[in-house]
Amino acid sequence: MGVFGLLTLALVGLIVIGFPVGFAAGVISAFGLAEVHGSLADPRVASALARTMLDRIDGFLLLSVPFFLLAGRLMNGAGITVRLFDFVSAVTRPLRGGLAHANVLASVLFAGMSGSATADAMGLGTIELKAMAHAGYRRDFAVGITGASSLLSPIIPPSIALVAYAVVAEQSVGAMFLAAIVPGILLALCYMLYVAWRLRFETDVPPAGRFDPCEVWRSFRGAVLPILMPAIIVGGINLGIFTPTEAAAVAVFYAGAIGMIVFRELSLAQLIADLRGAMIDSAAIMLIIAFTSAFGQVLIRAQLPDQLAALATTLTSDPTLFLLLMILLWLVVGCFMAQTPAILILTPILLPVAEQYAIDPIHFGMVMALTLTLGLLTPPVGMVLYALVKVSGVPFERLVVISFPYVVITALVSVTLVLVPDLVLALPRLAR
Repeated sequence: MGVFGLLTLALVGLIVIGFPVGFAAGVISAFGLAEVHGSLADPRVASALARTMLDRIDGFLLLSVPFFLLAGRLMNGAGITVRLFDFVSAVTRPLRGGLAHANVLASVLFAGMSGSATADAMGLGTIELKAMAHAGYRRDFAVGITGASSLLSPIIPPSIALVAYAVVAEQSVGAMFLAAIVPGILLALCYMLYVAWRLRFETDVPPAGRFDPCEVWRSFRGAVLPILMPAIIVGGINLGIFTPTEAAAVAVFYAGAIGMIVFRELSLAQLIADLRGAMIDSAAIMLIIAFTSAFGQVLIRAQLPDQLAALATTLTSDPTLFLLLMILLWLVVGCFMAQTPAILILTPILLPVAEQYAIDPIHFGMVMALTLTLGLLTPPVGMVLYALVKVSGVPFERLVVISFPYVVITALVSVTLVLVPDLVLALPRLAR
């Protein structure tokens, strides 16, 4: 296995026992550089570690991360969630189980503003669970679809995880955002189809309501400005109006204007709290990016990607089978590591291997990002599960069982993206 293989296992072990991902990667990187230079006391170790960390985070593109985080927080505090849910509820009222479908559609819209599954589950999820309970839905059914729909937030752009992948893989953020649109919509449709099938066996589902055009128009007027935000971000980037970083800054000003001037629900105190929260979140993400980048460089120096590529080619020469094997790996990794840190650690290791199979980096990154979101619904990490415990009161063990069908659905969508690459690549190709 070698020293670097043992260091990789040590990193996994530290993360599994709860050591912070960034610091774990930093410690292991230091020992890896010590192996290269001969001693941990060698001044070149500290110099190489610091240089690698600073080189990675000293980039214009990464300025978009704090802006996107702040924009999402501002939208959350501006009364957006209630307006979004009112609108989609009015649209889906004629359907049997309309609130269950509204649950998914609201998360699709919310994803374009937040990018956080936990924020979706705890913010929008609270509203959805209350509405479905009041309408008479079974608690298990309501909690299941609420947890599943929150997985759309880290996929549908703007997504911090996709920005992180684009930075590490040196790919276009705009192309990654375009690549995520069809998979995000496909995943939402699969959830809705499953809900429609499940409703056949639910006895406590309220009957379909009457379509009210006046109510749809009224609720749409309240939700139209927030709905435009994803279109401004993705459209502006791909039309060349502004860079991803400039788009993120525009999103902040747009969200602030909606909250403070249009809706007047974003107070100065809330703005200061959002700035503080975005600053803390940004610092944590940058620290993870810096340390995991150093770890990636250590592995590259050790030629681990080349060794993995050689091993993989002995197992299969088929790129499709290779990606399916990667899905199994990512399913396991997702159980122990959050999506963004996992992407930052695995991309420098696995992307060179994927390139040996002539797999498009955009396709590879999208499949990896989608598969790793499953860790949000699987123990022991399962951050969405813990969020749902707080907002619903359902025990963690019960939530694992409730969420299992949606885990299977999401995994099948990942497999579908492997088998039909055009679902990911069609829009980026059209934009070239």
